[in-house]
Amino acid sequence: MKVMLSSLLLLFVLAADAQTDSLPSAVYPWNKYPATQSNGRESRTILKGSTTDLARLNIHTSSLGAGQTNHPLQAYSDREEIILVKEGFLKVTINDSSKTLGPSSIVLIEAGDKQQFQNTSDKPAMYCVLTFTSTLPVNLLRGKEGGGSLIKDWNELTVKKTDKGESRLVFDRPSSMFTRFEIHATTLKPGVESHPTHTHRAEEMMILLAGNVTLNVGSEKQNVAAGDVMLLRPNVPHNVVNTGSEPCTYYAIKWYN
Repeated sequence: MKVMLSSLLLLFVLAADAQTDSLPSAVYPWNKYPATQSNGRESRTILKGSTTDLARLNIHTSSLGAGQTNHPLQAYSDREEIILVKEGFLKVTINDSSKTLGPSSIVLIEAGDKQQFQNTSDKPAMYCVLTFTSTLPVNLLRGKEGGGSLIKDWNELTVKKTDKGESRLVFDRPSSMFTRFEIHATTLKPGVESHPTHTHRAEEMMILLAGNVTLNVGSEKQNVAAGDVMLLRPNVPHNVVNTGSEPCTYYAIKWYN
């Protein structure tokens, strides 16, 4: 009997662990977890787990002091990364191309491409790292044919004026991880909603750059502050409302297997 109870307890623990690895539709505050310090750098986990279409989704912030480099030029063959500059200025190197970026600038690093970041200023820099590993095999050729890695300065993104505010397309194309990978930035005027509550099969993530919004997800309303991450699983009713007194801006990211 004791053996049976022990076995059942073990199965319960394993099942609980498996459930916590699956990330629900929710708001993930960027400062929920304490920061860790190492070699003069600060790192903070925002979320870590899996979703319907992602075997692994990790998001963390990291800082670099004046003149610091994150690591020697290196590549990862099992993941794609999105880099979002939060504060300061960051020199981003991908393979043999480099560019210095300011706040809200964004980078796509395809699987297999070498990368390195350096703070070339005399003030601290902070950036957010989004790591994606699909449930399907990586396809390096598809990524290269889709356009490869890219470095986008916020100030160079084309601005499209809308009745609700502004829109900036970053890219919409295949990548090494996904048959389609889409990122755009949206700015909403105060009191305006992104769109009526709706659903779609593609998973989606939004990162609030500025302002305060309410995420309506399912039957819940969740407050969102600048820096927070909003994750939406397939077919979950949702929309975003600017509930602040100033314009809000966020990146919207969708991936398709």
